Amino acid sequence: MGPELISALMKKLTALLTCVALLGFGVERATAAPETLSAQKKEVAAGKSASKKKKKKSKKPKKEKQLSGKKTDAKQTLAAARKALAFMVKSARADQGLDAKVAKNKPFWQATKKISKSLDQAEKGLAAKSDDFFKGVSDARAAEGQMKVAWQLTNSKNKSVIDSGKKLGRAIAVLRTDYSKEAARKKKGGELTAKEKAQFEKIKAQQTALLAKIKRLEAKAGKDKALLHGLKKMSRRAEQIIKAPATVAAFVATLYTIDEIEGLLYGYDYYIDREYRDDWIVVSDASTEWETTYSEFETSESYEWSETETSVELEVSEDFEVSETMTETEIDAEESFAETESFEMTDAEEEEVAVEENTDEEIEADDAPDDDGMDDGSDDEGADFDGDGEDDDADDDGGDDDDADDDGGDDDGGDDDGGDDDGGDDGGDDGGDDGGGDDDGGE
Repeated sequence: MGPELISALMKKLTALLTCVALLGFGVERATAAPETLSAQKKEVAAGKSASKKKKKKSKKPKKEKQLSGKKTDAKQTLAAARKALAFMVKSARADQGLDAKVAKNKPFWQATKKISKSLDQAEKGLAAKSDDFFKGVSDARAAEGQMKVAWQLTNSKNKSVIDSGKKLGRAIAVLRTDYSKEAARKKKGGELTAKEKAQFEKIKAQQTALLAKIKRLEAKAGKDKALLHGLKKMSRRAEQIIKAPATVAAFVATLYTIDEIEGLLYGYDYYIDREYRDDWIVVSDASTEWETTYSEFETSESYEWSETETSVELEVSEDFEVSETMTETEIDAEESFAETESFEMTDAEEEEVAVEENTDEEIEADDAPDDDGMDDGSDDEGADFDGDGEDDDADDDGGDDDDADDDGGDDDGGDDDGGDDDGGDDGGDDGGDDGGGDDDGGE
């Protein structure tokens, strides 16, 4: 055998051995692949699970307060509230579309009358340093909540009325949450007294009874989207009170929230058809019952009146100054109109408004921002149930993802079934639609 032949055979043998080696390596990789891929899959699942757990424990970051540099005291804030109300009334009277004799506008004017009378009571109470100040402010805040709901029935987009209405709400909120016995009690801190605990339990029982009525009416309200939306708002606030811990912060937040619920009750009372009346409450009766409990707190809690002279710095969102010039005489005249005019509704008018509301697509049935609503987040302050210095939004309970919308991931760390895990509702907003659909959960 010649050298050339030997060399050729060696080359072929080398190539053959190389192929055998590569084939063996490939078989080893193929044998190990399922185990390796399974491990990789478990790592992904574990990471996904850890991500979910981290999401559940996370809490919304606190909003940075933007201070405006403007300061105010109780007397100045009350004067600003009166001016905002007067300018709102003046603007509304100049608009034929808001004629106080038209049935659908009367609920708005009735709420305006309540606010004006309540602010008058508060002003006299402040001058006399009596509890009428606190009662007037509390009633004004409830009536302002009523006005925001009643305003939707007018279908008006009058910007002057809307803007001054929002500023009115902000001024009343400052009075309520900075110059009240509740604010002083929260500042004092400590534990709830036995009397306060009893009052708290009584309020929770009242809200439990209200919740039962709400659930009954929700079942019958059918396709009345605006009414259902209002019932859900009341329901969430009632539940927030019922679940509240026995702390001073939660007790004070509850007293503030009662104002809001009362306003919603009176406001949405115009939306209820005659056929549902037997399933609803007599709002004035419920309000009177709540007032009794509130009075127990007010009369038993002391207050240093020098607090009303202490200035507080406003946040940018709390701006309530009406730039238009109005003399005291003009303010008095507009208040007089609001307080002395008759805005009473006949049974026929009430039924007319309720029936029209059922089919009016322009009436608010969600909380999406728009140009015709008076809702303003800065005037709903005080609902700091957990005492962390931030209001707890009844329409967003914290952002926990309970995995109900997880249509793919295996949360136990096993093999995923292949579904995409992008369906989770991260908002924690009572079933919010992450896909841009109608969501009654966010206010």
